[in-house]
Amino acid sequence: MDLTRVRALLKTGKVELDLSLPHALTEARKDGLTTSDLDAAVMMGEVVEDYGERVLLFYTLPDYRIPFHVVLEFFSGDDVTTVVTAYIPDREHWEPDWKTRRQTLRRRKK
Repeated sequence: MDLTRVRALLKTGKVELDLSLPHALTEARKDGLTTSDLDAAVMMGEVVEDYGERVLLFYTLPDYRIPFHVVLEFFSGDDVTTVVTAYIPDREHWEPDWKTRRQTLRRRKK
């Protein structure tokens, strides 16, 4: 995803930010995140992983220093970009920088 372009489209109002997916709102609220927090992450977050039409963003709330992730989806030509989910990462799956996935040991098949 060309996040710089998406952000420019959002700033000019050519694309709308959709924060209404039930899953995204539920997950965000469980972690105490507001729609303003999600909006800030979309506009200022750092790309952790790029999946093409989706990106995983990392952002830290300045006042509380709470790190969280947002998955943003955008299909070229659409007039909407969507926050798919948002969550505070956990230590089981993420390294202390919150940007690197932990390597998991996979069981060998016998």
